[in-house]
Amino acid sequence: MTGMLDQVLEIKTFREARAGLAVTRQRLALERAAAEVQSRQEKLETYRDEALRRERALFDDLCSRVVRLSHIDDVHLAVDEMRAQEREFEKKLEQARAERHREAQALEERRAEHSHALQVKERFVELVRVAAEEATQEVDRLEELELEEVAETRSGRMLAERRQEQESG
Repeated sequence: MTGMLDQVLEIKTFREARAGLAVTRQRLALERAAAEVQSRQEKLETYRDEALRRERALFDDLCSRVVRLSHIDDVHLAVDEMRAQEREFEKKLEQARAERHREAQALEERRAEHSHALQVKERFVELVRVAAEEATQEVDRLEELELEEVAETRSGRMLAERRQEQESG
């Protein structure tokens, strides 16, 4: 019985270790997702600053000279294009945030799985300990029975020897 429990305990220990490794991997995935959010946020802010600078430069250029209507339309198209690009940066940032959220949820799931695996392993550790104590107690009990049997056998021999001595004597 103890051998079987030891094997089950090895399996539980393996599963707990595997769950712990999954937590570590998921934590790294979350860190990568958080770094991606940070990177996307920085790219968006950098783009916004650059787009604002370019937009001002385009309008300053229009205001500094006499221009045709087509030049004004070109500036408006360029500004619209910059706004579309900004929306694309915002979309990528939102996607990165969503991925970070998914990774955070997955980390919580891995932690719960690890916690459960640890609890199961601890229960089996206790079960193996109790089984080992019971086995030790059984061995002790059997040894005591053997000693009692030996003592009874000796005392029986001693009685028999005394009777023989008394009968011979």
